[in-house]
Amino acid sequence: MSIMRKIIITAVAVCLTTALSACRENNNRLLERELLFSMQIGKMEDHLYVQQFDGVNTLSKTRIFMQDGFFYIANGESAKVMEFSSFGDLISLYYNEDKNPDPVILNFEKKSDTTVTRAAYKYPLKDPGEVARTSDGELLIDDRIAEMRWEWDAESKVLLDRIVLRFDDEGRLMSYLGQEGPGGTPFPYIQSLHVNSSDEVIVVTRNSDGWRIFWYTEKGDPIYKIDFNKDLLPSAGESGSPSIESIYPDYENRIVYVKVDFYDKDASGNIKFNKSMIFGYDIDNEKYSVNIEIPRNIVKSDQPVIFKDKEHEYLYEFAGVARGPAFFLMSPYKGSIYRLAVLDADGRVKGRGLIDFSEEDIFFRNYYVNPDGILSAVVCGEYDAEVVWWRSDIFIEEQKNDYSKFLPNERN
Repeated sequence: MSIMRKIIITAVAVCLTTALSACRENNNRLLERELLFSMQIGKMEDHLYVQQFDGVNTLSKTRIFMQDGFFYIANGESAKVMEFSSFGDLISLYYNEDKNPDPVILNFEKKSDTTVTRAAYKYPLKDPGEVARTSDGELLIDDRIAEMRWEWDAESKVLLDRIVLRFDDEGRLMSYLGQEGPGGTPFPYIQSLHVNSSDEVIVVTRNSDGWRIFWYTEKGDPIYKIDFNKDLLPSAGESGSPSIESIYPDYENRIVYVKVDFYDKDASGNIKFNKSMIFGYDIDNEKYSVNIEIPRNIVKSDQPVIFKDKEHEYLYEFAGVARGPAFFLMSPYKGSIYRLAVLDADGRVKGRGLIDFSEEDIFFRNYYVNPDGILSAVVCGEYDAEVVWWRSDIFIEEQKNDYSKFLPNERN
């Protein structure tokens, strides 16, 4: 073999090794955790109030929603919803005056500064949960109604006690959404609340038989009601019993994405995991338009056993959908670090990375993937709560907004 040929082969081998190493490094790249602001644990208007009993959080929700760099945090325990800038400035507050002290930072009339208006709004919230916002500033809050108005759905065997409150951008209650639209029958448990690019409202609920999706126009008129149970799911070949893990709507089309885990029985009758799928159901055409299998998440143990490395498989959790669509999936990796995988509608991996939630001594966390693909979270510890994000929008081909202006170190 000539010296020149040896040089070429060696160079190619080095390039391949470098490329494979870069690929592995990219797959395991730790995305930067950017701290935006912190909140104290307490009862003041810009505090987060949470309680634990015997190490278990109460049933009230704490939820985070982000739109255009503004954060909305629903604090069910304190019956309030707070709006913050990305710098931690309290912009607006919707609160139950029987459960909260009168605000000091905010007034009851809007005050304008150079960019935003700030005000506090009294409303007898009982147990706020999911939050969303339309493009023209309408705020949607999932809340529980008074007990005297609860209803029992005998057919579905579920309690109907939730509604979606609708506030305009001046803090005035416009109406509330029920199953039939404005003023309708209460919903069962609301799993999630969404507004798409056309300002259509999607309410995802749970009942004893499965999942029920309510879809409304921007005015609140009902368009669709879909029951998702095992009978509506498509066949997945040889897979066994299906279990719906989560459902998210598309941001731009009338499609809902259903993440399903399939389980089989082995020869001994034990239940074992088979595979996970995402099915996209086209509501207008009443057919499935997306059918992809989720890659396995195999993690090698740091403590090898004899002759081979011990491996663990963790299921991915469906975290949300960004434009594209791009499906965001998260799963445990090592300690407080989670693996993030982003897939496109054909099942191709758009990107992988690692997310560190810094879970030591925290009570809970809640996260949200916005349409631009940014993963935000509120992480609550014993003495304070942090609002953080990861720029996971690097996995989206076309970034719609410049979010660098919302970082605290860019304030000046």
